[in-house]
Amino acid sequence: MPVPTLVLNFGHSVLNSLSDYTEAASEIYRHYRQGLNIVAVTSAQGDATDVLMAEARRIGPEGASESGGANNLPELLQLGERRSAALLALALERIGAPAFVRQARDLGLSATGDPMNAELTGLKTGQLLQDLKDHDIVVMPGYVAIGDKDRAVLLGRGGADLTALYVADQLGAPALLLKDVEGVFDRDPKTAGEGQLKKYRRISYADLRRKAEPLVSARAVDYAEGVGQRFRIGTPGVSDYTEVGDVTDAPEAARSRPRLKIAMMGLGTVGGGVFRRVGALADRFEIVKVMVRSPDKYIDQGYAPELLTTDAAELLAANPDIFIDVSGPVEPALSLTRDMLSAGVHVVSANKQAIATGGQALLDHAEKSDGTLLFSSAAGGGMPVLEMCIREKGRIARVEALLNGTTNFMLGEMDKGLSYDDALQIAQDRGYAEADPTADVDGLDAAAKIRLVSLLGFGQEIDVDDIGRDTLAGVAERTVPGKVLKRVARVSNDLGANAGNGVVADLRLKALSPNNFIAKADGEDAHAVFDFTDGDRYVIRGKGAGRWPTTESVMADLYDVSEAG
Repeated sequence: MPVPTLVLNFGHSVLNSLSDYTEAASEIYRHYRQGLNIVAVTSAQGDATDVLMAEARRIGPEGASESGGANNLPELLQLGERRSAALLALALERIGAPAFVRQARDLGLSATGDPMNAELTGLKTGQLLQDLKDHDIVVMPGYVAIGDKDRAVLLGRGGADLTALYVADQLGAPALLLKDVEGVFDRDPKTAGEGQLKKYRRISYADLRRKAEPLVSARAVDYAEGVGQRFRIGTPGVSDYTEVGDVTDAPEAARSRPRLKIAMMGLGTVGGGVFRRVGALADRFEIVKVMVRSPDKYIDQGYAPELLTTDAAELLAANPDIFIDVSGPVEPALSLTRDMLSAGVHVVSANKQAIATGGQALLDHAEKSDGTLLFSSAAGGGMPVLEMCIREKGRIARVEALLNGTTNFMLGEMDKGLSYDDALQIAQDRGYAEADPTADVDGLDAAAKIRLVSLLGFGQEIDVDDIGRDTLAGVAERTVPGKVLKRVARVSNDLGANAGNGVVADLRLKALSPNNFIAKADGEDAHAVFDFTDGDRYVIRGKGAGRWPTTESVMADLYDVSEAG
C-alpha cells in the first residue's frame, strides 16, 4: 500500500529565527505521525534573500538586482533556501524524525527561460518517491531550479510557493503553504484593529488574489489555477486552514484561542525539555504548577520557586486545562491521571509504566470523563508506533520493533568493541539511560511499551510476567559473526498454536541479517515493522531515546489536545 504524501512549504515569515526551525520540525512531525510521508519545501530565513542581494550589489556588476543584471546572481541567492533546508533537516534530526536533504539538481527540478524568473518544466518524481520510501521525510529548498547548461536558475519572488505547488502536483499530493497567519481573512489580521475577524474556509483563486495578494506569490496561484490544483494555507501548530480552489464561501467568525494553563509532573531529562518547549509558546500555553520530589534541586537550576510543589493537591488546585506527566513511577502518576480526567482536565502522558498499569480500565475512565488522554510519547520516542496501533487496530497481525533506544544504542557501542560498562556509561552521559538502568537493561521499560502495543493495536491486555524477556547480561558471548544483534519486541496474534487465542509477546535478542530493516537502526534509532492481516506491510522509523525525540512526541499530543479543545 503506497504511503500518502503531503507537501509542506515553510514561508520566510514562519522562519524568522533559528528557534522557528524547531517549530517547523514540530509541524512536520505532527503530520508524519499521522502516517504521511512529507516533502518539506523551505524558503530562505527571514530577510536572508535581501541580505544576499545587498551583498551582490556591493560586490557585483552595476545594475545587479532581482530582475537580473548578473549572470552568477542565482548562485548566490539560492544559498538562502539551501541554508534553510539544511537547518530544518538538522532540527528534524534532533527530534529523531527521519529526514533527508535533496537539492534541485538531485531531483531533476528543471526550468527554462529568464534565470531570475524561470518556468518549471520537470521533476524526477521517481527519484523523489524513492527518497520518500527510504527516508519518509525529504527536505528541499524552494525558489531554485536547474536551467540551461546545468546552471542554477530562480523562480522569482515567492518562488518557494511555486516549488511546493509544482512538486505536489507532479506527485498527485496535497499541498499546505505555511505562513504567519492561520489562513485568509476578510481583513489583514495584523492591522485589523477593532472588530471580529472573519476567516474564509474556502476561497477562490480570484478572491485570493484580490483579498490577500501578498500572502501567496501570484505565479504560484496562477499555476495552481491553471492545473486545477487545490491547496491549503495555514500556520504551524494550528489545524485550521483555508482551502484555495474554485469556490469562495462566506467568511465565518475567526476562532478565538484562549491561553491554556498547564500543570506538569516531572522535570527530569524529558520534563526539562518539555518545560523549555512549552515556555517558548507563551502565547498559547502557561505553565502554572510543576510537581517534583526535591524543589530545592530545581530552584538551584533557575526554576521559579512559586511554580514548584511536592503536593499533588496543589496541581489540581491550580485549575489546569492540561496535565502533562513526564514522571517515571506508577504512583502517584496513575492516581493523579485519574483525578485529572475526573476533573475534566486533559492529560498528556509520557509515563509508560503508569499507562500500562492503568490499562483498559484507565482508557474506559478517560472515555467517560470530559478530559482527553493522549500518551503517544509513552512508547517509541520519536517513532510514532502507538499512533500506528490506534490507526490500524483490527488489521494488525504482527508488530516487531525496537522499543528501547537505550539498549539499541548500547548494543551498537558494544558491537564496536566497548564493554557493557563503558557502553552504559556513554548512554548515561548522553541522557539515554537513567542513573539506575535496570528497567532498560532487564527489559521492564520495553515490556511496558509492549503492553501498550497489545492494548492499542490488538485490543488485549497482557501481564508483564507473560512477556518473555532477554536481558543484556552476557550479550558479548551471544555475538554472531556477520550478523547484527538487536533486542526485538514482538507482539503477534498468529504464532502457531496460539493463533486466534490471544496475543503472544516477547522481547528477545536476535542475530539479524544486516539487510533486515530492524537491523539497520543505528545508535538510539528505533525501527518497527507492522504486518497486516491482508498481507500488507508498513515500516516506521525514528529515534527511540533521548530528551528531544520524546519531548517532541509530548508536544505533538499537546498540540492535538489544544486544537481539539
